Amino acid sequence: MRLESSKLAMLWLPPSVIGYGWVCDKHLNVAIICVMLVLVGFTSIWMYASTLAYLIDANPGRSTAAVATNSSFRGSLAFVSAMIAVPLQNAWGDGMLFTAWACVLAAAELLIIIVVHKGESWRKENEENERKMLSQ
Repeated sequence: MRLESSKLAMLWLPPSVIGYGWVCDKHLNVAIICVMLVLVGFTSIWMYASTLAYLIDANPGRSTAAVATNSSFRGSLAFVSAMIAVPLQNAWGDGMLFTAWACVLAAAELLIIIVVHKGESWRKENEENERKMLSQ
């Protein structure tokens, strides 16, 4: 399963986001900030690539619509996040803002873990329901 490959990234993404936020908050050396940024970027792309591949595989015959829907939601959520990030950053500081974001990421990862364990049965159930609808 495609999502199995993201389990290692799930372990690294929230701590690296927290680390990046606190490194920025404490105004440490720019080299440390760059290392944390590379770690966050690498784990983020790893998670995104794995989940997008799963989304395509889980929607045969309608993968284009699935990817378009994913992009629409991703863009909308990015817009909202960008709008609220600056006021939160001013109120909380970098460390707390990125710690809160890591908590959101951890919650999303829990949902992915549920899909890892139940996704196949959900997909089979959905395919059976579609077959029944088409045969009527």
